[in-house]
Amino acid sequence: MHDQRFKNIHQFIACVQTGSFTEAGKRLYLSPSAISKAIQALEQRLDCRLFERSTRRLQLTDAGSTYYETCLQILRQLTETETTLQLSQVLPTGKVALALPETFGKVVVLPLLCALTQRFPELLLSLHFSDTLLELEQEKIDIAVRIGGEIPFDTNEGFQLFGYEKMVFCASPDYIAEYGLPSTLREICAQHIVGYQAQNGKMKPWIIPTNKHPQSWHPSHYRLTVNNTEAQLMAVCQGIGVAQLPYWLIKEKLEREELVLIMPEIKLDGLPLTLRFKAKQQSSPKIQAVLNALHTLSLIN
Repeated sequence: MHDQRFKNIHQFIACVQTGSFTEAGKRLYLSPSAISKAIQALEQRLDCRLFERSTRRLQLTDAGSTYYETCLQILRQLTETETTLQLSQVLPTGKVALALPETFGKVVVLPLLCALTQRFPELLLSLHFSDTLLELEQEKIDIAVRIGGEIPFDTNEGFQLFGYEKMVFCASPDYIAEYGLPSTLREICAQHIVGYQAQNGKMKPWIIPTNKHPQSWHPSHYRLTVNNTEAQLMAVCQGIGVAQLPYWLIKEKLEREELVLIMPEIKLDGLPLTLRFKAKQQSSPKIQAVLNALHTLSLIN
């Protein structure tokens, strides 16, 4: 018997993670009107509003936030169970080569993969940490986790969009004690700034909210610039200045009160987080085991 409680959950989650009916429709290959009708039907069945609609972005209500967390928990448990059942049939063995972003790979992805290798000792992982977007065939890579970069159509590669980095402003408690806590966007932009310089020599701009769409903003001066994300984080923790950093990077330091969020209501979409893999190998038990482990990356924000 079909359980109506599972109907429209994927449309709801896509709306939360993309922030609009249009983007959710692109992810699920549905029209915006189909997404809107699915959400309306879900709200009618639950007898509560899940979103506060606006012209810029969908915002979850309190009820919507509670329902979202429950949906993620259910899907996470379902994924884990399916993975266990699938892999119990054929244990993954052999070598899998992965390309991972330097800092994100160490902080977020590596713990997932270490747990996977402990679970399946015959699975041999070769990890390549680099912020350069390596080509799968050319570099003999089976799976690549990427932050940023173009998303070209290639029938030889599988693709999954996990979502977008959530960018936030932060500083150390010592910096806030010395210079005060900025309460406006203008005050944030006037602070001492710790900037990031990419490998191509270009400075990474801040993403600034506007009345229409977020825009890129380049500070006129920096107190300190680095070409390494971990070094940028260390400088901010040392009280050198303010930075706009991805939430996944500073989450633990916020919990330990080593960093302070500035205007926490400003949480903007940054670079896309994507997964690329060789489609022809997807049915391989070793590839499928790694892909299943990486599925939880959609929950990082």
